[in-house]
Amino acid sequence: MKKTMFAALAILATVAAQPVWADFPERPITFVVPYPPGGPADLIGRAVAVEMAKVAGQAIVVENRAGAGGNIAGDYVARANKDGYTLLFGSSPVLVINPALYKNLKFNPLTDFQPIADFGSLPNAILVNKALGVSTVPQLLERDKKSGLAYASAGSGGTTHLSGVLFAQKTGANLNHIPYKGSGPALQALLANQVEVTFTDIFTAKPFVESGQLQMLALTTSQRSPLFPNVATLAEQGVKGVDISVFFALLAPSGIPEATKKKLSDWSQKVLQDPQLRKQLESRGLNIPAQNTPEDLAAKMKKESAQWADIVRSSGASID
Repeated sequence: MKKTMFAALAILATVAAQPVWADFPERPITFVVPYPPGGPADLIGRAVAVEMAKVAGQAIVVENRAGAGGNIAGDYVARANKDGYTLLFGSSPVLVINPALYKNLKFNPLTDFQPIADFGSLPNAILVNKALGVSTVPQLLERDKKSGLAYASAGSGGTTHLSGVLFAQKTGANLNHIPYKGSGPALQALLANQVEVTFTDIFTAKPFVESGQLQMLALTTSQRSPLFPNVATLAEQGVKGVDISVFFALLAPSGIPEATKKKLSDWSQKVLQDPQLRKQLESRGLNIPAQNTPEDLAAKMKKESAQWADIVRSSGASID
């Protein structure tokens, strides 16, 4: 009897010592965004946070931790408590590009994060100043043969840089890469005719194209965007093998309880079905995936990590 009683008490003590995950969340949740306020990741993350807070029944705070190409935020969340209260609302650079680009990365996105949900992808586009006098990719390549082209990026190693690298590989174009500190300065350089071309996401490009300041020549994805249905893809203009977009996703530190992971995943799926949020995201150019489980996101990250590693390796880009 005594042995049975002690065993029962030991079990009760063990159970009592465990957190009651069924009560999650008992306090506000934080979305950590790896970039400054005002960019696509920040705006999309804040829109998602507003809707998810309604479902979770708790406030969701957005915290911007910019720097080192998103690695400051990535390292912070990877080392955070594994309780589901600190999450990363990240995008392609920090999740699938930086591991190949930074030699001394302190975290591994494929092992240090638990994928929760993919909130959509933004196509990149090729933009030129209208003064260049070209309206198609073949015309751009003809211009390149005559005098070469300079293209602006938001900085070495990001998709705005590596899109140009891949485009040059597939077309043989002689592109001179000029990195700037952000998409804003890169677009200003294009507007001022300091460069001839830039590659950027369609959400960032949208106001400049709609105002007539810049010309959008092509999308770098395999399909057209509903946001710019009349803009052809590179493949439609004869350039095969380029399919680049920037995706935005919610992740937690690896090791969070399964019950917490399930709640976060369920909430994500619920808000993704909200007509108002979907309209808001799609109006910003996002393509929301039909298959969107944590496992789908994990598979996507693994596949894109390998693809970007090849592009980074061939570009010779590296950041210590």
